Amino acid sequence: MQQVEYNVPIAPYTSMRVGGPVRLLCHPQSVEELVALLREHRSDPVPPLVIGNASNMLFPDCGYDGCVLLTGGIRGLSEQPSDGTVTALAGDPLTALAVFAAEHGRGGLSFAYGIPGTVGGAVYMNAGAYGGQVSDCLIRGVCTDLSGQLHVLEKEDFRFSYRHSVLQENGLILLSAVFACPKADPELLRAKMKKNMDARKAKQPLEYPSCGSVFKRPDGYFAGALIEQAGLKGVSVGGAQVSEKHAGFIINTGSATSGDVRGLIRLVQQRVLEQSGVRLEPEVCILPDQPNEKDLEPCPIPAN
Repeated sequence: MQQVEYNVPIAPYTSMRVGGPVRLLCHPQSVEELVALLREHRSDPVPPLVIGNASNMLFPDCGYDGCVLLTGGIRGLSEQPSDGTVTALAGDPLTALAVFAAEHGRGGLSFAYGIPGTVGGAVYMNAGAYGGQVSDCLIRGVCTDLSGQLHVLEKEDFRFSYRHSVLQENGLILLSAVFACPKADPELLRAKMKKNMDARKAKQPLEYPSCGSVFKRPDGYFAGALIEQAGLKGVSVGGAQVSEKHAGFIINTGSATSGDVRGLIRLVQQRVLEQSGVRLEPEVCILPDQPNEKDLEPCPIPAN
Protein backbone atom coordinates (compact mmCIF):
# COMPACT_ATOMS: atom_id res chain seq x y z
CA MET A 1 0.00 0.00 0.00
CA GLN A 2 1.34 3.38 -0.96
CA GLN A 3 2.30 5.94 1.67
CA VAL A 4 1.20 9.57 1.37
CA GLU A 5 2.83 12.43 3.30
CA TYR A 6 2.02 16.13 3.43
CA ASN A 7 4.41 19.10 3.68
CA VAL A 8 7.44 16.85 4.02
CA PRO A 9 11.04 18.10 3.60
CA ILE A 10 12.45 16.58 0.43
CA ALA A 11 16.10 16.82 1.57
CA PRO A 12 16.30 13.33 3.17
CA TYR A 13 15.11 11.81 -0.12
CA THR A 14 17.80 13.46 -2.26
CA SER A 15 21.45 12.54 -2.63
CA MET A 16 22.54 16.15 -2.02
CA ARG A 17 20.43 16.31 1.16
CA VAL A 18 19.04 19.77 0.40
CA GLY A 19 15.61 21.12 -0.54
CA GLY A 20 12.51 22.39 1.21
CA PRO A 21 9.07 20.89 1.82
CA VAL A 22 6.89 19.35 -0.85
CA ARG A 23 3.15 19.72 -0.60
CA LEU A 24 2.41 16.05 -1.21
CA LEU A 25 4.88 13.16 -1.23
CA CYS A 26 3.64 9.79 -2.46
CA HIS A 27 5.35 6.40 -2.41
CA PRO A 28 3.59 4.21 -5.01
CA GLN A 29 4.49 0.54 -4.75
CA SER A 30 3.50 -0.56 -8.24
CA VAL A 31 3.22 0.70 -11.79
CA GLU A 32 -0.56 0.65 -11.38
CA GLU A 33 -0.43 2.90 -8.31
CA LEU A 34 1.92 5.31 -10.08
CA VAL A 35 -0.36 5.58 -13.11
CA ALA A 36 -3.41 6.09 -10.87
CA LEU A 37 -1.67 8.92 -8.99
CA LEU A 38 -0.64 10.60 -12.23
CA ARG A 39 -4.24 10.51 -13.42
CA GLU A 40 -5.48 11.86 -10.10
CA HIS A 41 -3.08 14.83 -10.13
CA ARG A 42 -2.80 15.55 -13.85
CA SER A 43 -4.93 18.72 -13.53
CA ASP A 44 -3.09 20.12 -10.51
CA PRO A 45 -1.85 23.72 -10.91
CA VAL A 46 1.71 22.41 -10.47
CA PRO A 47 2.49 19.31 -12.54
CA PRO A 48 3.15 16.07 -10.65
CA LEU A 49 6.84 15.25 -10.49
CA VAL A 50 8.13 11.67 -10.72
CA ILE A 51 11.59 10.98 -9.30
CA GLY A 52 13.70 7.97 -8.33
CA ASN A 53 16.61 8.51 -5.95
CA ALA A 54 16.83 12.23 -6.77
CA SER A 55 20.53 11.52 -7.24
CA ASN A 56 20.81 14.06 -10.04
CA MET A 57 18.24 16.63 -8.89
CA LEU A 58 18.39 19.87 -6.97
CA PHE A 59 15.20 21.01 -5.26
CA PRO A 60 14.93 24.65 -4.13
CA ASP A 61 14.86 25.66 -0.47
CA CYS A 62 11.30 26.88 -0.94
CA GLY A 63 10.27 23.33 -1.79
CA TYR A 64 7.82 22.14 -4.40
CA ASP A 65 4.17 23.16 -4.26
CA GLY A 66 2.91 20.04 -5.93
CA CYS A 67 2.75 16.27 -5.84
CA VAL A 68 6.06 14.38 -5.87
CA LEU A 69 5.95 10.66 -6.67
CA LEU A 70 8.90 8.53 -5.54
CA THR A 71 9.39 5.38 -7.60
CA GLY A 72 11.71 3.57 -5.16
CA GLY A 73 9.04 1.00 -4.31
CA ILE A 74 8.38 0.10 -7.95
CA ARG A 75 10.85 -2.71 -8.57
CA GLY A 76 10.92 -5.94 -10.50
CA LEU A 77 13.95 -7.36 -12.30
CA SER A 78 13.54 -10.31 -14.65
CA GLU A 79 15.57 -12.18 -17.24
CA GLN A 80 14.30 -13.54 -20.55
CA PRO A 81 16.82 -16.25 -21.51
CA SER A 82 15.11 -16.90 -24.84
CA ASP A 83 16.09 -13.51 -26.26
CA GLY A 84 18.93 -12.52 -23.93
CA THR A 85 17.21 -9.53 -22.38
CA VAL A 86 16.74 -8.16 -18.88
CA THR A 87 13.65 -6.14 -17.92
CA ALA A 88 13.62 -3.58 -15.11
CA LEU A 89 10.99 -1.30 -13.60
CA ALA A 90 11.40 2.43 -13.12
CA GLY A 91 12.40 2.26 -9.46
CA ASP A 92 15.00 -0.48 -9.74
CA PRO A 93 18.42 0.85 -8.66
CA LEU A 94 21.03 0.79 -11.40
CA THR A 95 23.47 -1.06 -9.17
CA ALA A 96 20.87 -3.76 -8.50
CA LEU A 97 20.24 -4.04 -12.24
CA ALA A 98 23.96 -4.51 -12.95
CA VAL A 99 24.32 -7.11 -10.20
CA PHE A 100 21.22 -9.01 -11.36
CA ALA A 101 22.50 -9.14 -14.94
CA ALA A 102 25.95 -10.32 -13.81
CA GLU A 103 24.50 -13.05 -11.59
CA HIS A 104 22.58 -14.36 -14.60
CA GLY A 105 25.63 -14.23 -16.86
CA ARG A 106 24.37 -11.25 -18.82
CA GLY A 107 26.73 -8.49 -19.91
CA GLY A 108 26.31 -4.95 -21.17
CA LEU A 109 25.30 -3.34 -17.88
CA SER A 110 28.52 -3.36 -15.86
CA PHE A 111 28.94 0.38 -16.45
CA ALA A 112 25.80 0.99 -14.37
CA TYR A 113 27.28 -0.51 -11.21
CA GLY A 114 27.78 2.26 -8.69
CA ILE A 115 25.69 4.91 -10.46
CA PRO A 116 23.43 6.12 -7.62
CA GLY A 117 20.22 6.37 -9.61
CA THR A 118 17.22 4.36 -10.73
CA VAL A 119 16.34 2.92 -14.12
CA GLY A 120 13.75 5.64 -14.74
CA GLY A 121 16.19 8.45 -14.13
CA ALA A 122 18.95 6.68 -16.04
CA VAL A 123 16.86 6.38 -19.19
CA TYR A 124 15.63 9.96 -18.80
CA MET A 125 19.22 11.26 -18.61
CA ASN A 126 20.90 8.58 -20.76
CA ALA A 127 23.15 7.95 -17.78
CA GLY A 128 26.57 6.49 -18.31
CA ALA A 129 30.02 5.84 -16.87
CA TYR A 130 33.25 4.02 -17.67
CA GLY A 131 32.67 3.84 -21.41
CA GLY A 132 29.04 2.72 -21.33
CA GLN A 133 25.65 4.41 -21.33
CA VAL A 134 21.98 3.48 -21.34
CA SER A 135 21.59 4.05 -25.06
CA ASP A 136 24.14 1.28 -25.74
CA CYS A 137 21.89 -1.44 -24.41
CA LEU A 138 18.27 -0.22 -24.21
CA ILE A 139 15.90 -2.00 -26.59
CA ARG A 140 12.57 -0.44 -25.67
CA GLY A 141 10.68 1.17 -22.85
CA VAL A 142 7.08 1.42 -21.71
CA CYS A 143 6.08 4.93 -20.72
CA THR A 144 2.98 6.77 -19.59
CA ASP A 145 1.72 10.29 -20.05
CA LEU A 146 -0.10 12.23 -17.33
CA SER A 147 -3.45 10.87 -18.47
CA GLY A 148 -2.28 7.30 -17.89
CA GLN A 149 -2.08 6.47 -21.59
CA LEU A 150 0.70 3.94 -22.25
CA HIS A 151 3.32 4.43 -24.95
CA VAL A 152 5.85 1.84 -26.14
CA LEU A 153 9.03 3.50 -27.34
CA GLU A 154 11.67 1.63 -29.32
CA LYS A 155 15.31 2.62 -28.89
CA GLU A 156 15.27 5.03 -31.84
CA ASP A 157 12.17 6.76 -30.44
CA PHE A 158 14.16 7.90 -27.39
CA ARG A 159 16.44 10.05 -29.61
CA PHE A 160 19.33 9.55 -27.24
CA SER A 161 22.32 11.86 -27.14
CA TYR A 162 24.83 12.80 -24.46
CA ARG A 163 22.88 12.94 -21.16
CA HIS A 164 19.66 13.44 -23.10
CA SER A 165 16.56 11.55 -24.18
CA VAL A 166 13.24 12.52 -25.70
CA LEU A 167 11.66 12.10 -22.25
CA GLN A 168 13.14 15.48 -21.37
CA GLU A 169 11.04 16.99 -24.15
CA ASN A 170 7.73 15.15 -24.28
CA GLY A 171 6.88 14.70 -20.59
CA LEU A 172 6.52 10.93 -20.84
CA ILE A 173 7.42 8.95 -17.73
CA LEU A 174 9.24 5.64 -17.95
CA LEU A 175 7.55 2.64 -16.33
CA SER A 176 9.78 -0.22 -17.49
CA ALA A 177 12.71 -0.87 -19.77
CA VAL A 178 14.12 -3.84 -21.67
CA PHE A 179 17.89 -4.14 -22.09
CA ALA A 180 19.95 -6.26 -24.48
CA CYS A 181 22.34 -8.33 -22.38
CA PRO A 182 24.58 -10.78 -24.25
CA LYS A 183 25.96 -13.87 -22.55
CA ALA A 184 29.06 -13.22 -20.46
CA ASP A 185 31.17 -14.82 -17.74
CA PRO A 186 29.73 -13.81 -14.32
CA GLU A 187 33.18 -13.81 -12.74
CA LEU A 188 34.55 -11.44 -15.38
CA LEU A 189 31.52 -9.18 -14.97
CA ARG A 190 31.96 -9.08 -11.19
CA ALA A 191 35.64 -8.27 -11.62
CA LYS A 192 34.83 -5.45 -14.01
CA MET A 193 32.23 -4.00 -11.63
CA LYS A 194 34.68 -4.18 -8.74
CA LYS A 195 37.31 -2.39 -10.81
CA ASN A 196 34.86 0.38 -11.66
CA MET A 197 33.78 0.74 -8.02
CA ASP A 198 37.36 0.84 -6.80
CA ALA A 199 38.01 3.64 -9.28
CA ARG A 200 34.95 5.52 -8.01
CA LYS A 201 36.08 5.26 -4.41
CA ALA A 202 39.59 6.41 -5.29
CA LYS A 203 38.56 9.40 -7.38
CA GLN A 204 35.14 10.54 -6.16
CA PRO A 205 34.03 12.04 -2.80
CA LEU A 206 31.52 9.28 -2.05
CA GLU A 207 31.75 9.99 1.69
CA TYR A 208 29.79 13.25 1.23
CA PRO A 209 26.30 13.98 -0.08
CA SER A 210 26.45 15.15 -3.68
CA CYS A 211 24.64 15.05 -7.02
CA GLY A 212 27.55 13.36 -8.75
CA SER A 213 29.11 15.20 -11.67
CA VAL A 214 27.54 18.65 -11.63
CA PHE A 215 28.41 19.70 -15.19
CA LYS A 216 28.19 18.06 -18.58
CA ARG A 217 31.43 17.34 -20.39
CA PRO A 218 32.15 20.26 -22.78
CA ASP A 219 33.30 19.34 -26.27
CA GLY A 220 37.04 18.88 -26.21
CA TYR A 221 37.37 19.39 -22.46
CA PHE A 222 36.74 17.80 -19.07
CA ALA A 223 34.65 19.87 -16.68
CA GLY A 224 36.64 18.80 -13.61
CA ALA A 225 39.93 19.79 -15.21
CA LEU A 226 38.59 23.22 -16.21
CA ILE A 227 37.31 23.82 -12.68
CA GLU A 228 40.62 22.77 -11.15
CA GLN A 229 42.58 24.96 -13.58
CA ALA A 230 40.42 27.89 -12.49
CA GLY A 231 41.68 27.37 -8.93
CA LEU A 232 38.30 26.35 -7.57
CA LYS A 233 39.10 23.12 -5.77
CA GLY A 234 37.96 23.47 -2.16
CA VAL A 235 36.10 26.75 -2.79
CA SER A 236 32.89 27.00 -0.75
CA VAL A 237 29.64 28.88 -0.67
CA GLY A 238 28.07 28.28 2.72
CA GLY A 239 28.03 24.53 3.31
CA ALA A 240 28.54 23.67 -0.37
CA GLN A 241 32.09 23.00 -1.54
CA VAL A 242 33.88 22.12 -4.75
CA SER A 243 35.35 18.77 -3.79
CA GLU A 244 39.07 18.71 -3.17
CA LYS A 245 39.06 15.09 -4.32
CA HIS A 246 37.32 15.67 -7.66
CA ALA A 247 36.62 19.21 -8.88
CA GLY A 248 33.67 18.02 -10.98
CA PHE A 249 31.71 17.33 -7.78
CA ILE A 250 30.02 19.78 -5.43
CA ILE A 251 29.57 18.29 -1.98
CA ASN A 252 27.41 19.08 1.02
CA THR A 253 29.87 19.40 3.91
CA GLY A 254 26.99 19.10 6.37
CA SER A 255 25.10 22.38 6.46
CA ALA A 256 24.54 23.27 2.81
CA THR A 257 21.30 24.71 1.54
CA SER A 258 20.06 24.45 -2.00
CA GLY A 259 20.84 28.16 -2.31
CA ASP A 260 24.47 27.45 -1.36
CA VAL A 261 24.76 24.82 -4.08
CA ARG A 262 23.14 27.06 -6.69
CA GLY A 263 25.39 29.94 -5.72
CA LEU A 264 28.46 27.75 -6.04
CA ILE A 265 27.32 26.47 -9.45
CA ARG A 266 27.04 30.07 -10.64
CA LEU A 267 30.45 30.93 -9.21
CA VAL A 268 32.07 27.97 -10.95
CA GLN A 269 30.39 28.83 -14.26
CA GLN A 270 31.55 32.44 -14.02
CA ARG A 271 35.16 31.65 -13.08
CA VAL A 272 35.58 28.92 -15.70
CA LEU A 273 34.10 31.16 -18.39
CA GLU A 274 36.50 33.94 -17.43
CA GLN A 275 39.47 31.58 -17.25
CA SER A 276 38.94 29.41 -20.31
CA GLY A 277 36.06 30.86 -22.30
CA VAL A 278 34.07 27.65 -21.83
CA ARG A 279 30.47 27.81 -20.65
CA LEU A 280 29.76 24.88 -18.32
CA GLU A 281 26.26 23.46 -18.64
CA PRO A 282 24.76 21.78 -15.56
CA GLU A 283 24.21 18.06 -15.81
CA VAL A 284 22.23 18.09 -12.59
CA CYS A 285 18.49 18.65 -13.03
CA ILE A 286 17.75 21.95 -11.28
CA LEU A 287 14.18 22.74 -10.27
CA PRO A 288 13.68 26.51 -10.47
CA ASP A 289 13.65 28.71 -7.41
CA GLN A 290 11.89 32.03 -7.46
CA PRO A 291 11.96 34.54 -8.90
CA ASN A 292 14.56 33.74 -11.59
CA GLU A 293 17.09 31.02 -12.27
CA LYS A 294 17.25 31.02 -16.05
CA ASP A 295 21.03 31.03 -15.99
CA LEU A 296 21.01 27.61 -14.31
CA GLU A 297 18.82 26.14 -17.06
CA PRO A 298 16.20 24.37 -14.90
CA CYS A 299 15.17 20.95 -16.12
CA PRO A 300 11.82 20.20 -17.78
CA ILE A 301 9.18 18.54 -15.64
CA PRO A 302 7.80 16.01 -14.97
CA ALA A 303 11.01 14.00 -14.79
CA ASN A 304 12.12 10.52 -13.78
